[in-house]
Amino acid sequence: MYNYHDLNDVEFEELCKDVMEKMLDKDLRIFAKGRDGGIDLTDNVKTKNIVIQVKHYINSNFSNLRNSLKKELKKVEAIKPNQYYVCCGLILTANNINEIYTIFSDYMKSDKHIITLKEIDLFLQQEENVEIVRKHYKLWLHASNILNEIYNQDIFIDCESLLSDIDEQCKYFVPTYCYEKCLEFINSNRTILIIGAPGVGKTITSKMLVLFFATQGYRVRYTTNGDISSLKHSLSSDNKIKEIVLLDDCLGQHYFNMKDSQENELLSLIKYIKINTNKMLILNSRITIFNEAKERSEEFLNFTKDKKLKIHTINMDLISSIEKARIFYNHLKYKKVPKLYYDNIKHERKYLNIVKHSNYTPRIIEYITSKHRYSMVPAKNYYKYIINKLDNPKDIWKNEFERRLKDVDRAFMTTLYSLTDTSIDYTILKQCFNNRLLLMNNIDTTVDNFELTFKRLNSSLISIIDNNGKKEIGVINPSVNDYLNNIFNNNDLEVSAVKKSIIFYTQIIRCYETEEYENIINHYLLNGDIFRILFYNEFQKEHFIVSCICKYKIKNKIYNRTVISFFNNIGKSYKKIRETITKNKIIECIVKEPLSTFYNISDILSNEIILEDIIDIFLLENLISVINTIFEYLDMCNIDIDVLLSLTHDKIIHKIYDYIDDIDVSSYCDDYDITDIINDNTEVYSDGFERYKEIDTDAITDTIIDWIESDIEDELISIIDKLEIQIVDANDISKIDIDIDFSNRSEIESIVQSYIIPDEPDEFEDYDYSSNNSDDDDKSIDVIFDSY
Repeated sequence: MYNYHDLNDVEFEELCKDVMEKMLDKDLRIFAKGRDGGIDLTDNVKTKNIVIQVKHYINSNFSNLRNSLKKELKKVEAIKPNQYYVCCGLILTANNINEIYTIFSDYMKSDKHIITLKEIDLFLQQEENVEIVRKHYKLWLHASNILNEIYNQDIFIDCESLLSDIDEQCKYFVPTYCYEKCLEFINSNRTILIIGAPGVGKTITSKMLVLFFATQGYRVRYTTNGDISSLKHSLSSDNKIKEIVLLDDCLGQHYFNMKDSQENELLSLIKYIKINTNKMLILNSRITIFNEAKERSEEFLNFTKDKKLKIHTINMDLISSIEKARIFYNHLKYKKVPKLYYDNIKHERKYLNIVKHSNYTPRIIEYITSKHRYSMVPAKNYYKYIINKLDNPKDIWKNEFERRLKDVDRAFMTTLYSLTDTSIDYTILKQCFNNRLLLMNNIDTTVDNFELTFKRLNSSLISIIDNNGKKEIGVINPSVNDYLNNIFNNNDLEVSAVKKSIIFYTQIIRCYETEEYENIINHYLLNGDIFRILFYNEFQKEHFIVSCICKYKIKNKIYNRTVISFFNNIGKSYKKIRETITKNKIIECIVKEPLSTFYNISDILSNEIILEDIIDIFLLENLISVINTIFEYLDMCNIDIDVLLSLTHDKIIHKIYDYIDDIDVSSYCDDYDITDIINDNTEVYSDGFERYKEIDTDAITDTIIDWIESDIEDELISIIDKLEIQIVDANDISKIDIDIDFSNRSEIESIVQSYIIPDEPDEFEDYDYSSNNSDDDDKSIDVIFDSY
């Protein structure tokens, strides 16, 4: 049985409407309480041929239901419908049904006109009614038990920030037309990009889509502006395993965060999903960032123009006022906004002005229904408070920051922003904030300011994320970061105060512009201040310092031990810093003067253990370059190269086979005109009435495989030709017969099919809600707000 207990009055009434419409094959209208005159649903407002009374009573008992129904009898007698039905949220006994039938027998053909919760459930369990279940998401969400099993890592992988508040967010969610269309699109295309303005519902729509597919057996992977390349490689190579990826805010919250390679990494992931039929991808981005990405990357622009990436724009002007009313109502209901406040917006139907306001967004609704905010306003002024926030959406956080927060609270928030625009480890934030407090005046050091501030801001401006048992802190929603970004762009004094208190490396990156960043890093390195800067671990710090030594050609004895330690730990893994140069580039740089002699690199690269670690960590192309660099350096220094030759024996050959195993087929296919191949292998014929196409997919697949095998062979020969001849001879590489046997036909067949299957339109042309809502819409909104 589905779980009906979380349905509120409005949701249960809408469910009954959908059920009865299908049962009776009639369109039905809903009436508001107090205006219904004994009618919740009817087929015709004038004739009232069919009348249906809906009684929620899911968490009540039969005696209450019976007493309520007895009061309806006089209303029914006044209407005199031909058919009268009762839908109730209780499982009734035969005696219970008989009692109700006795009350209304003059208007019921039989007791079958009494629809109990059990009968509703049996109806919804039928396969032909699955669309009703899908529409009422709380039914499938709880029936699947997915929220109870949400931390099962076989289903949800690396999804801590996705899961941190999803149970709460589900209460407020409304399955809008946008959501339904997204569901249709991803079912047919497997990849969708949702773009829209900040706060319009991109993230919750994406999360609910992911939850739906989790109930269908998909494993979920999720990231907010994470390492896209690593995410792609973490996906299962077994195409039988169904997986769905959600990249929330895939291009960053602010354009300055987007790195040079990010669009290419994103396109690579999209292409990979496109050819793996059991994989799905949901992306969302702010529309301004998306447009800037198209301007910056010609490949990204062409990819979107060619309709290879389905784009759905969420525009709040195109979300109906009824859907906006439901979102507003859910927040009022589940956040338990007191009745006095509710009555203030209900008086004279003021809620209509709210849901029809041109600046309405779910984010503002979330803001004005938060207890710590509305409780600061008298109930009689609640409507004025809401309208003020809607009239001035850009200032939504301004009053809170400037008037309600203490000095230490504001310092806490700007410190948090200096560290991240997603989330940061609790202990790191505490260290950075406490360091900021040391530089502030009139701070009471006899109390734990961090804990006090943390408790004040929790759930109002910040939220806690459990990341594999480690506590992380982030802002409660991205609009807070928007405001903090404005501070960093316009408040020089505050940014200067943050800069003086920097102790964590990301603060340097986030607080300084490019030219300024170069100067400050040089300053930190020249006087050794970089050692007092915190990193996630020592390996990360060593990589950062050695990277900077190479980049800025720094010679300083205080870094001798750091350089040695870096090479001793070169095989260790740690969180990458995009601003550093790669390990292979470090090796190529540090063997050159003036750094090689100053840091005794000859001693380091004579170490057999270090050499073996270096050979083990690199993939083929980088390894060839690194080995050549080390070979030339050792030869120049007259150091015996036999150790290097013995270490490379067999390992290079293994790297060659690893290279072949890791081939990304889609990257080759992008260079082929597959449409021409398809046309060359398509026969068109006619039976005199219709024209038909016969496509020889086997021949197309064989052609593409031949091309890929030839290209891979050419690439490997080109790569190996760059290797020093002594190393080639020592490994007998020249005797290797490179014969690529590409056996994964299914992958190529998937690519071919992706070109054959016609594209769907990438916009919702049929989605056009008028800004002038009808009286019928207003009456439907009345129904929603009369149910509180």
